Amino acid sequence: MIPATMTWELPNVFVVASDHVPAKTLAEFIVWAKQKGHVSFGSPGVGTSPHLSGVLFAKRSELDAVHVPFRGAAQTIPAMLSGAVDFAIDNLASYISLIQSGKMRALAVTSAQRWPTLPDVPTMEEAGMKDFVVTSWAAFVLPTATPRPIIDKLSQAMTKIAADGDMQKRFLVAGARVLSGTPEQATAFAAKERAMWKGVVALSGLQPQ
Repeated sequence: MIPATMTWELPNVFVVASDHVPAKTLAEFIVWAKQKGHVSFGSPGVGTSPHLSGVLFAKRSELDAVHVPFRGAAQTIPAMLSGAVDFAIDNLASYISLIQSGKMRALAVTSAQRWPTLPDVPTMEEAGMKDFVVTSWAAFVLPTATPRPIIDKLSQAMTKIAADGDMQKRFLVAGARVLSGTPEQATAFAAKERAMWKGVVALSGLQPQ
């Protein structure tokens, strides 16, 4: 298969329940977690980007953190609101309304730049955690034998779509950002992501099947 163009990306957000975790910043959370002795984090399941994000954060921060897998944010959220789970680094789309209502506190986003719908929330790097860019993303891929003119046509069409203001707003409402790019850019991005996740999976102790 040949990547033709990127299409969208969705960041994770580091969230805590406002009623149970006093930390207002990522640095404060790390101090609080170490004083507590051990913490837990929820995710939509083993091997997901929220799970691996939690593993990476715990390793980098030298925290004693236990992973609690759930069947999606619909189960993780009640556990966090009850105080049974301390934090999550989960898909932004699932938590944005809770953040806006004040029930959850966003300490950082995992995108490379601040996210448009949460302009006051720092990136992980701004919060003190370097090299922590994690996004879910998608790309159009085509069979290897696809003629280059067809690949380029799809790439060019996606570029026009991504430049449309209304389309950008629709993606942001869903918690994502519309993307585009050349086949070469998509291929390079995928290769970089593959190498990064290979390292994180090794940290997690998971064994690829």
